[in-house]
Amino acid sequence: MKINKPIILLLSTLSVFATDTKSYAAETTTTVLNELPRSSLLGVMHNQSADNPGVTLEHVVANSTASLLGLKVGDVITKVNGIRINDFQALLSAVRPLKSGDDIRISFLRDKKALTVSNKMQPRPYETSDYAHVEYSAVSYEGNSLRSIVHVPKQLNPSQKAPAIFFIQGYTCDSIDYGMLPNITTRQMIDQYTQAGYVVYRIEKPGLGDSISEKPCRDIDFTTESKAFLQGLNALKTHKQVDPENVFLFGHSLGVLHAPVIAKQSPVKGIIGYGGVLKRWYDYMVDIYLKQSVTHFNLSERRARKNTELATPFLNLWLNTETPWQKIVNDERVKKAMAANLLEINGELSVNRHYSFFRDLNRYDFNKLWQEIDTPVLMMHGSLDIQAIEPNWAFDIAKLSGKEQSKGLLIDKAEHAFMRFDSKEAYLDARQSRQYNPTDPKELFDPRIGEHTLSWLSKFKSSQTTTI
Repeated sequence: MKINKPIILLLSTLSVFATDTKSYAAETTTTVLNELPRSSLLGVMHNQSADNPGVTLEHVVANSTASLLGLKVGDVITKVNGIRINDFQALLSAVRPLKSGDDIRISFLRDKKALTVSNKMQPRPYETSDYAHVEYSAVSYEGNSLRSIVHVPKQLNPSQKAPAIFFIQGYTCDSIDYGMLPNITTRQMIDQYTQAGYVVYRIEKPGLGDSISEKPCRDIDFTTESKAFLQGLNALKTHKQVDPENVFLFGHSLGVLHAPVIAKQSPVKGIIGYGGVLKRWYDYMVDIYLKQSVTHFNLSERRARKNTELATPFLNLWLNTETPWQKIVNDERVKKAMAANLLEINGELSVNRHYSFFRDLNRYDFNKLWQEIDTPVLMMHGSLDIQAIEPNWAFDIAKLSGKEQSKGLLIDKAEHAFMRFDSKEAYLDARQSRQYNPTDPKELFDPRIGEHTLSWLSKFKSSQTTTI
């Protein structure tokens, strides 16, 4: 896979859109403890190779809003509730605010004929599990009501408290409600933990899924997002079947950076991390141009240095100064980098988050944070992890923690989204050919991240279920 410019792949959560409506288990228990208006399901996938205006449908999910409206593969969506739809991102923006039962009117082209259909938005299915009772609840704070999802192992009886793992997702504004995605790698790893007797907890970011928030996810900064996770951690510690003295954080991707921030404010028994970094965000972004493209995409070092020189003025103005955003994008040096297709800028968004998110993140001294929290850590890095780029951070964090139980670990042939490939070439081929699919990985799911986690957790002898 040869390229002449960097592929800007940051630390990310799994970016998904539903493709399968099958239920996860024949006999399951799902409980909604705190009712929020249920998020809706449009139920389409788009044809990324289509170059016409609008969104050309490649797949329509059965029993979804789209199927109820009568949409078919090949239809081209042009408007949603009167809003012009030029691309898939515009479609997502138009549909995300809609809850189950809201009115939707879609204009589309079928065989070049303009049609319009309308109906009610259909609800997104809830998660179910073979191994856990699934609880949908909510955490309220400062004008937000955030959806939380708890998997309580079925082997626990109501009089038992168990250790818990709080899974913290990465940087993207994607829902962590996987009712439509029973085979996604994250859910398979969660099943490993619940089978082993751990309660597993997740919370949506503001504005995602069923959450009700004044600001959408894309408009908040890193500190605000951490505050949401902190509220989730505090709520988890009060759960009737959780031992509050045995709560662990699992940070995935940028979730690794959230972990020490919230652990400093609400102590935990230990922290597990996979696919994150340690350095300042400015330095990480420089590595995207200087190292990622060379190490993982075979770009020449000479071309990488040239790209880095072009991108650095933008990175410096964006992350190291308080320069107004409009002044940054109007800077001639930044325009030159944009003309070279080296920057991902869309209005006030960069890499699909508001510019203030990463500017805020860049102010944090993570070296200092890891030293201050005095918490044992297990930090893992996959050898095929494009986003985290290098394994050093995992071992450096383990050293910074200064705890006997802390450990850095390199997992051979593992990639960022909990899958395993035979080689770097096989991994890149899968991405290039659009066969890369963490939502339904089949035999490519990598159980080793979960296995290493459970092995490390077993060393905490007090992390056993207790009777109350």
